[in-house]
Amino acid sequence: MILMRNAIVVGGGLAGITAALALQDSGKWNVKLFEARKHLGGRVSSIRDPETGLELDNCQHACFRVYDHFLQLVARCNAQKSIKFQQKTMISFTNPASGDIGHIYDSNLKPPNHMAKSILKFPHLRFKEKLSMRKVVKKLSKMTEEERIKLDDTSFEEWLISNGQSKNSIDTFWGFFVLAALNISAKKASAAQAAFLFRRGIFGKFDAFDVGAFSHHLSHIFENDFENALNESGVEIHKSTKINSLKWENNTCIGASTSSNEFNADLVIMATPHHIANKLLKSGNDSTINICEKLDNMEYNSLIGIHGLYSKKFIDEDFHFTALVHEPIIQIVFNRNFELNDDLDSNIHQWLSVPVSYADEFLKLTNEELKEEYKKVISKIWPEHSEFLEKVVIIKSPKATFSTQIGSTKYRPKSNENIPGLMLCGDYIDNNWPSTMEGSVTSGLMAAANALEIKGWNNDDLWTNWPNPPRRGDEAWGTF
Repeated sequence: MILMRNAIVVGGGLAGITAALALQDSGKWNVKLFEARKHLGGRVSSIRDPETGLELDNCQHACFRVYDHFLQLVARCNAQKSIKFQQKTMISFTNPASGDIGHIYDSNLKPPNHMAKSILKFPHLRFKEKLSMRKVVKKLSKMTEEERIKLDDTSFEEWLISNGQSKNSIDTFWGFFVLAALNISAKKASAAQAAFLFRRGIFGKFDAFDVGAFSHHLSHIFENDFENALNESGVEIHKSTKINSLKWENNTCIGASTSSNEFNADLVIMATPHHIANKLLKSGNDSTINICEKLDNMEYNSLIGIHGLYSKKFIDEDFHFTALVHEPIIQIVFNRNFELNDDLDSNIHQWLSVPVSYADEFLKLTNEELKEEYKKVISKIWPEHSEFLEKVVIIKSPKATFSTQIGSTKYRPKSNENIPGLMLCGDYIDNNWPSTMEGSVTSGLMAAANALEIKGWNNDDLWTNWPNPPRRGDEAWGTF
C-alpha cells in the first residue's frame, strides 16, 4: 500500500498547474492548488470587452514547436485542437515605409543552415550583412554550454557587434527575435540568454520555430481543458483563495495559511511570480535569506496588448501575422480571424492584435497616444482600415515577465534550493528558458521531479508519463 503524502501548490499559473498535475498523476501525492484570483492562468489571462463581448488576451500569445514541455501539458489536458501549427516555419517581415516584404523560412538544409536560403533572399538586409551573419551562426552552433553561460555579464548587442554585426542587422533580425522572445532589447539582454534562444530555437531543430496559434482566448483553455484535467486527476482546486503566509517549524515549512484557515502539508511548492514568492519567503526563517537576497535583485519587464476591432473584414483570409521593420511600438501585427476556430460572434468582423514587447518606456504613454500610434502605423499597410475601425483596446501589464537583463542568471534560484519542506517553481527558476510558457511548465516539472525523487531526469528530458509533443503532420493537432 502506497502511503500518500500531502502537497500544497501556491499559484494557479502554468507552473503551478504543471507541478500539481504531475504530482497528482504519480499516485503518490494528494495535491491542493491555491489561486488568489477567481480563475486559473496567472499572468496568462483574458478580459471580456463589455461593448463587444469579445474575450481579449492581455497580450497576443504564440507558442512554438520547440516548447516540448508546454505542448506535453496541452496534450495531457486533451487541448490539442486549441493550437494550430505551421507545417513549415514562415515568418513575415514588412517595412511599412517602403512596402517591402520578406520571409524567413526553413529549407532542406540541415540545421543550423536551414534558414540560410531565406536569409539570402531577405530584402531588409544588405548582402554584406547577410554574409556576416554566417560567422555568428557558426559561433552559436559550436558554442559549449560553459562558453554560453560565461556570456551572462555581456550585452547581446555588444557580443553581436564584436562579431561583425551591423546596427541594421541587429535592429532588423537579431533584435527582433530577442524582443519578441525575451521581452527585452538586444542592448539590455544577457548574451547568455539570447544565445540560448538562437541555439535552441531559430537555429535548432529544423521545425523548432514553427509557430503555433491559439484558436481560443487563453482563459478558455485554462477554465476548460486545464481545469478539467486537474479536477479529473484529483487535484483539489481553491480559487479566490490567497495564501498570506507560510507555516514554519524548526526551519521546515509545514504548510500555508489564508486569512481564515491553516493547511498543513508535507511539501509546499511556491509557483508564484518572484516578487510574491519573495514576500512570502521573507516572513519565513534563516533558511530563506540567501534566496530572498537573489530575488531582491530580480526585475520585471512589461508588455502592452493592443486590439484593433473592426466592423468589416479588409484583410486577406490567409494573412496570419507580420513583423514590422523599424517600428518601435507596433512591432508585430496578428490577424486573430485567421487563428480562431469560429467566426466572430459579434458586430466585430475583423480583429487585429498587436503585442508590444519590452514596453517599459511606453507605459507612460496614454491610451489615446498608443491608439494614435496604432492607427498611424496600420494605415501605412492597410490605408482603408480607418473606415471600419470601431475601437482600439489597450491592456498594460507592468510585471509581465521577469527580466533576462545582463547578469540576471546568477539571481535565478535553483529548483532544488535547500529549503526543508518547500520547493520553488515559476518562469524565473534557473532552467535556461526565458519568461515563456515553456519556461513556466519546465519549472513545474522540475519541482515535481524533485518531489518524486526521479533520478536522472533533467529539464531537457520529456515528462515520461505524458504524451509526446507534436511533430509536423500530427493529425491530433490543428494545422494551418
